[in-house]
Amino acid sequence: MLEMVQGDKERCMAEHGTSQDLIDQVNDGHLSDDRSITCYMNCLLDAFSLVDEEGDLEADMLISVIPEQYQEIGTKLLTKCAKQDGADPCEKIFKVAQCVQGTVPEVSKL
Repeated sequence: MLEMVQGDKERCMAEHGTSQDLIDQVNDGHLSDDRSITCYMNCLLDAFSLVDEEGDLEADMLISVIPEQYQEIGTKLLTKCAKQDGADPCEKIFKVAQCVQGTVPEVSKL
């Protein structure tokens, strides 16, 4: 499983020109409006079928993969943040990530 995740991470980083530094910044709570990081995030979510073709989060699928101890906060976040308007999937994911960071900053780690 970890090899698969690492492979998707490397592929998405290469496809979108994302640096480890940008990923680390997001993990530290600093999300920038940089398409390389927002498209990387969408790419990872897409790799696990957690977004549809329009970039909307697949809420039911996300809930099914969230560990039981985080179900309550996950449901709260999805209710508040899952549906965001945007010009494309990358912009939608940026707005979702902004909402998540603004609601529960400690859960927005990549």
